[in-house]
Amino acid sequence: MDDQPINTDGGGAEKPRMMLPRVCVGLIIVMWVAAGFSKISDMNGFVNTISEHKVLPQELYGMMWWVGPGELVIGLLLVFAMGSELMKVFGRMMLLFSMASIIGFTYYLSLVDDAVLLESGCGCLKALDRISSGMDENVRMIKYVINGGLVLLHVIALYAPVSIMRRHRASVADAED
Repeated sequence: MDDQPINTDGGGAEKPRMMLPRVCVGLIIVMWVAAGFSKISDMNGFVNTISEHKVLPQELYGMMWWVGPGELVIGLLLVFAMGSELMKVFGRMMLLFSMASIIGFTYYLSLVDDAVLLESGCGCLKALDRISSGMDENVRMIKYVINGGLVLLHVIALYAPVSIMRRHRASVADAED
């Protein structure tokens, strides 16, 4: 225990480390960066996948070229949320935007025909599409479970700092009494 550095706020009270929310944000970052690189590495394949889904109007296909870079930007901006911005407005807004994007994508997936989703995949991560191919009816459910897990990581990353700080303030107040 003596080899662990103590993070103080100048008043002598040890500040909480926020490890759980930071790990959650780190996993979310990995997802966004991996998805962004996957799309950038095969932009034509991604746009073709979206066109096979037949959900969006053809006029929007040109905008799909910005999805991969946009996902990278989200991942990189979440790095700030993982650091000092975890309890500040910017970090929390980035987490909310990230979670809303995942919920929006899950809704988009619900509009794709089952047979098309099975054949073309979701377009997010090529490796994930290869893993879930051949699972017939379970492809959509696998995507829902993964996206549900990502939403849960967001909820933990948003709620845990508040809970940790409440407990920290209560323990500091008890120590002062």
